[in-house]
Amino acid sequence: MILNFSSVKHVIMSLSLLFLLTGCEYLNEEISECINKIVPKLPNKILVQGQVGVQYFESIQAEVKNANDDAFDYEFSLDSGTLPPNIGYNWEGRLLKFYGTPTVAGSYTFKLKVRIPVEIYGPGDGICFGKDYDRQEYEIVILE
Repeated sequence: MILNFSSVKHVIMSLSLLFLLTGCEYLNEEISECINKIVPKLPNKILVQGQVGVQYFESIQAEVKNANDDAFDYEFSLDSGTLPPNIGYNWEGRLLKFYGTPTVAGSYTFKLKVRIPVEIYGPGDGICFGKDYDRQEYEIVILE
């Protein structure tokens, strides 16, 4: 049996209606997120330069264009490359913050990854397809 996109979408919509009618609102929301292809996006941004021995702070804000940005849990990770020595990062919601006091001058290129973990529990397991993340390359330049 060969399923095309239209057939899969029809099955998902039918499951969504079934779960809505049976009171499984949480599962229905997750199926809707799957159908809408909720994917975060990192901005193409030039990060501010830092200086050795001077406190550094910069931030990057991820977004979701086809949904309420603040309705999701975001996960950020360093996908490749390195940050300047003594510069770290953490995040709150969709805002990623870099901070610290750099100790070594240089140009540091790295790739960030942001994802929104969408998990469907119960009968809908495994129906979401495609990537749920974005990657973007950035550079922090630290001056003497």
